[in-house]
Amino acid sequence: MMQTFRNNMKIVFYIIIFFFVGWMGITLTGLDDFLLQQSQAEIKGLKYAGTVDGKSIDRAVYDQRVQRTVDMATNQRGGVGLSVWEIDQLAEQVWTEMVSEIVFSKVYDKHRIDVSNTEVVEYIKSNPLPELMRMPELQTDGRFDYDKYYSMLSDPRATSFVFELERDAREKIPSFKLFLEIASLNKLTDTELLRVYKEMEERVKVRYIHLAPDSLVPDSEVEIGEQEVKEYYQSHLDDFKRPDMADLSYILIPLIPGSADSAAALDTLEKIMKKLDEGEDWDSLATGYSQGPLAYSGGNLGWFARGDYTDKKMVDLAFSLRVGRISKPTLTEAGYQIVRLDSVRTREGKREVKARRILRKIEPGRRRISQVRSKARAMRKLMRESDSAFVNVAADSGFTVTRTGLFAIGGRIPGIETSRELLDYVYGTKVGNISYPIVVYAQGEQMKESILLARVEERKERGTIALDEATSTIRRRLIIEKKKEKAKDIISKLIADYENFENLEAFAQARNLKLETSIDFTRLTGLAEVGRNNAFIGTAFGLPVGAKSGLIEAGNDYYLLEVVSRSEADTEKFEQNREQLVEQIRNSRMRALYSLFTTELITNTEIEDLRKIPPPDTPSQSDGS
Repeated sequence: MMQTFRNNMKIVFYIIIFFFVGWMGITLTGLDDFLLQQSQAEIKGLKYAGTVDGKSIDRAVYDQRVQRTVDMATNQRGGVGLSVWEIDQLAEQVWTEMVSEIVFSKVYDKHRIDVSNTEVVEYIKSNPLPELMRMPELQTDGRFDYDKYYSMLSDPRATSFVFELERDAREKIPSFKLFLEIASLNKLTDTELLRVYKEMEERVKVRYIHLAPDSLVPDSEVEIGEQEVKEYYQSHLDDFKRPDMADLSYILIPLIPGSADSAAALDTLEKIMKKLDEGEDWDSLATGYSQGPLAYSGGNLGWFARGDYTDKKMVDLAFSLRVGRISKPTLTEAGYQIVRLDSVRTREGKREVKARRILRKIEPGRRRISQVRSKARAMRKLMRESDSAFVNVAADSGFTVTRTGLFAIGGRIPGIETSRELLDYVYGTKVGNISYPIVVYAQGEQMKESILLARVEERKERGTIALDEATSTIRRRLIIEKKKEKAKDIISKLIADYENFENLEAFAQARNLKLETSIDFTRLTGLAEVGRNNAFIGTAFGLPVGAKSGLIEAGNDYYLLEVVSRSEADTEKFEQNREQLVEQIRNSRMRALYSLFTTELITNTEIEDLRKIPPPDTPSQSDGS
């Protein structure tokens, strides 16, 4: 035995040397640390989906939540399975939600935002879930019945469900409080309100000469080499990054209320009148039943005189009452209302009243929505028969097809207010697929509720646009830049004696230049051919009528203009439109501020994504597809 060991000693010696040298090589190169870190990362990735500022997201919890989300989406499709791409999108959605929850929990602690039991009760009463509002057993004459909803909440058999509603409320209330707190940091002053009103109402009309470098300098005088294109591409790579993108065609079928919807609004107010007669509190009823931005304050209209509100019938109603009296349900411009007169005074020789209201808007009910949906489903069936059928069926039915152009998926969809249902469709469908009828709001001054039918015309995956795809855009940019440089000398000679001409028309005739006349436009609308919020628009509103401008540079073009007429904003109507204007600006500002805040918050958070490390016994994506 010992003799055998001695005979093999040399081999054992070489093996020891081999492993010693190998170990020394790994240690001296730092490879041991790297392997250790890799091993630790893999172990960490098996247990956690990721970390957010050092706080771990449990892998099992993340996987369970993704599975629940996938199951829910599958059920909504009637059991039809999802594609790998769709499941990936839902997983990203869950990841974003879980990261946000951790990030915002710290913000809530910092701002000392908590939730009281009273707030939870009021939230549940005032914010029934959409799926509950569609339940037949909670409907009366085709409308959601709050009394039935309240009865359901008080039923002992609904205890577990109420606990679910409580959890939902405790998650959403802090976010809403933070939203209001952030938005309140930027107060809306009367000066700013008047400025915005003037931007909306002041109008000018101008004559102008468009001096376009693209027209002044022939293409033959500009050369762009391939090397220039490559260098521009390499030095502007960030300009050619793109997210997932889609292009939609869609039609909107307006949801116009019918006589049954008008009767339902009136019936609700008549029930409220009975509750008031029985001694129920006005503010509680207004908070629970009234619609519009004043509901949260018990329908408080504040002090106002005739002409301060655009809803003349509502104002007449308030002025017709005696103090302490409540009007009968009355149809006004905003819908059916009851008004309570609280006080009267005379101020600067003008009679003013202080009042409250409960408003029920005349909106399309479940029955009306169902009718329009049925019509939309019938159209969808015909649209699926051929590629051209979408446009043809829409035209035969009297609807105009709108094309969005490419937009970033998850961002704003041109012409339509984004909703979760719409995003789910855009995320999950393939090119050529037509959506089921979706309830949306069309963008514009009066956001109108409509049923949408849409078709995805094109999709582009996120990434960097390849050089060959970007070449034509780059070449065009370089051509414009070089033409602009050459045009400066041409324009300088052209307008050398411009100041000597009495008006723009005389100068245009002398130089044989085209003189164009605009329509009346505001600062907000701008001009379609010029744009808005640029030097052209600013100059047009800064000059007196009849005055000529100097040379204006706006984007890639140059202009000369002269103000033809100006229409000032009617400050008397300012007070009449104050309520609507305040609501419009405040909502827009609140969304913008909150979006900026949340984007910055997430950007400054240290997030570690460990999801790409597969858990044990999990097949790879290629195996499962």
